[in-house]
Amino acid sequence: MTPASRLLLGVLLVVAVTIRAGFALQVPAEDPFYPDGADYSRVATGLANGQGFYPPEMRPHVVYRAPFYPVFLAGIYRVAGNENFVVVRLAQCLLAGMTGWLLFWIGHRLGGALAGLVALGIFTVHPFFIYQCATVSPETLFIFLAVLGYSLLFKLFFEGHLRDAALAGIAFGLAAVTKGTVLPVLPAACLTLVFALRWALPKRLTAAVVLSAVTLLVISPLSIYTYARWHEFSLILDGSGLNFYIANSDDSVRLFQSQDAKEFRAVQKQLWMETLPGFEREIGNLAPASRDAWYFRRGWERFEAHPGLSLWMMWERFKIFWGPWVHPKAYGMKEVLVSGLASVPLFIFGLWALFRRLRQGQPDAVFGAMVMVLITLIAGMLFNTEIRWRIPLIDTLLILNTAVGVAPYLVRWPVIRHAVPASSDALPG
Repeated sequence: MTPASRLLLGVLLVVAVTIRAGFALQVPAEDPFYPDGADYSRVATGLANGQGFYPPEMRPHVVYRAPFYPVFLAGIYRVAGNENFVVVRLAQCLLAGMTGWLLFWIGHRLGGALAGLVALGIFTVHPFFIYQCATVSPETLFIFLAVLGYSLLFKLFFEGHLRDAALAGIAFGLAAVTKGTVLPVLPAACLTLVFALRWALPKRLTAAVVLSAVTLLVISPLSIYTYARWHEFSLILDGSGLNFYIANSDDSVRLFQSQDAKEFRAVQKQLWMETLPGFEREIGNLAPASRDAWYFRRGWERFEAHPGLSLWMMWERFKIFWGPWVHPKAYGMKEVLVSGLASVPLFIFGLWALFRRLRQGQPDAVFGAMVMVLITLIAGMLFNTEIRWRIPLIDTLLILNTAVGVAPYLVRWPVIRHAVPASSDALPG
């Protein structure tokens, strides 16, 4: 890297953290700024005060708040005081800065310093990633862990050291106990290792086994805890049964048939304030895994009774999930325009660069494609998903593909060519 590119790297990292901190500090200090933030904070407060996970008096749905983010919050609370959201937000801004550096590192590895700087630059100003730093929610921590896992996988692809498979397993395991939606990455990564790389077959299989085994090993304490407390096995308590029911419920049909945002929000309010609390009274004190299974059965019964309607809703969810803007009925026009301006270019340039790299036989592009397809099919079509499920896992890959794709064109500008080397500066693979 040239002195100019090092200076630009430092400036972008400072700007990334500063923008996020400036936005986060505008939020009232006592406001979680996220609907589920109070639940996460309550679990964290219990941990910080030595009460353990999920006190008996806690509402049943709170057990679906995956534990690693409350552990992160509890560590901050022990140092800065309970529910000190200001310190939480500042810590998340620093974590986002580390995520930006990882995206730079991956981009540098794939396409040179310029590609890394472009990836970091996009991440620096992307409104979704800025917004999440202000929320008391697991998104910023989850994004960091997911991108850390990606960086270790790319390192594994290039260098072939099994220790990187183990380290990637740790990152993805921690991400899974932060948000379970990362789990489809595991089979995608293993398929890439086995079928897309040119290593000897025993090494490919060993790497896939190590990655899977370490990921599951990191997840296992949560599974053991669940079984010890409720005598039921569950890999991760993630509320997937509840989501499946919502995705196939009458309320979901009414959501998609809403005429405007006002009607959409009224249906949402009825779902969360009337329908689901009524079911909770009917369920009673079922253990979490049985509770999830109960919702799965209700959702499946609804699916079998009206398969055509359920398939139509899958298609509607697919369009929302894979569309580069937020749902206009769920959000205002300003949010739709901002999300479109931020994501449409990533879709155009990211997918264009992705297909170019696929044609060239690049393993990183194959991996990215598999992740996108798997997550789209599983989360985007089966569950009552939102765009925020997609962005941490897919949009970070789109950022990287965009950066690698446009860097060779940007370097044609003399001022850029003299300041930052192009793809020839990529680290050897």
